[in-house]
Amino acid sequence: LQHSVAIDSGFRNSGITVGRGGKITMAVRSAHCLEVPLSHKGRLMVSEEYIEFLVHVANQKMEENI
Repeated sequence: LQHSVAIDSGFRNSGITVGRGGKITMAVRSAHCLEVPLSHKGRLMVSEEYIEFLVHVANQKMEENI
């Protein structure tokens, strides 16, 4: 029931897992995400200005999640 309510409420990345000991875990996850590579092999690939922009966008998404 909880999983159905989460999915119906727009939390499309929600799921249920069952551990080896039978422990059931349910995660309610929002569809809002932000994945951006910033470095490669220890080398920064973007400007600091771009990182500041990403932080701003991520903070906006967090506000939407709240």
